[in-house]
Amino acid sequence: MAKTYAFDTGVLSLHIEGDVRVRPLMAEVARGAAEGIVMDLSLTELQYNLCRRVGAKAAEMEGTRIRKSPLRLVHSSPFLDMAWRFKCRYRDRFGLADCVLLAVAQVNACRILTTDSAFENLKEPRVSVRVFPVP
Repeated sequence: MAKTYAFDTGVLSLHIEGDVRVRPLMAEVARGAAEGIVMDLSLTELQYNLCRRVGAKAAEMEGTRIRKSPLRLVHSSPFLDMAWRFKCRYRDRFGLADCVLLAVAQVNACRILTTDSAFENLKEPRVSVRVFPVP
């Protein structure tokens, strides 16, 4: 498998909303042409945001759907040692969850899929980024 994508909370939200820019990437993951990674922190944040907007039942359903999907759920704890180092380097540019995502992406040599423009022009070994602008 040549491609690996790390989905952040914003891109997971776009997926749930049916955004056409995300569909081809999810289709690649579904047919096994790419691996899709979701951090537990991103899933938690997604469910919290959904709970606030549409209620706990919908948040629970989406969480279950993602856990049962071809996306691989990655636990953050093994990446925390790298994450604090990224946070120290990037300070105000990224939040801690973004630094964990960056660590996951670097270890897995993958492309970060994000809605966060702070990732634009990021130069880190083994990591590429695609930013999906949100109006």
